[in-house]
Amino acid sequence: MAAELGLRERKKAQTRRALNEAAVRLFLERGFDQVTVAEVAEAAETAVTTLFKYFPEGKDALVFGPDDGRADAMVAAIRERPAGMDPLTAVEQFIGARGPFDPKDGIAPALAQLIMETPALRAYAKAKWTNCEDALAEELAHQAGRAPDAELHALARFVLNTPDLAGQADDIPAAFHAIFERLRHGWGSFGHIRR
Repeated sequence: MAAELGLRERKKAQTRRALNEAAVRLFLERGFDQVTVAEVAEAAETAVTTLFKYFPEGKDALVFGPDDGRADAMVAAIRERPAGMDPLTAVEQFIGARGPFDPKDGIAPALAQLIMETPALRAYAKAKWTNCEDALAEELAHQAGRAPDAELHALARFVLNTPDLAGQADDIPAAFHAIFERLRHGWGSFGHIRR
């Protein structure tokens, strides 16, 4: 029975991956608005009903893969970070290893451009991150030994908007890392900003 469940889960994962890969390939080739869910399903050799079973949020979700427990995974990345690493660096590494920010992914720049140029995808991507605000603020509070207050929610909100902000830059990785560097060291070192 356990072997059968293992096989079933692997087949589900293969189907999800096939749908995600087919969608990304087609969207990059032809543009997001020029591809239908039926074409994605056909390219992945599945039925449209299967596509919606794995991606009930629809066409936008296909670019990002299945809902993967992002908030829980981010909290785990903070808790399991190496000794001496600050929580923001753990979050930076977590975000930086995903989707269009993943430096090991050869299509990352093209995918980031597709997301930023497609309003529906940009809004979806932003929502996927900002929906993690409460979990991130609570974990930052836990790490600091205090209650999750407005200050920590503001920090969490800004951190989670970093992918969208960096995605608008010409050099996405440089902008991404620069934002996190500024967050770690504060805004006070900008000498030209005065009261």
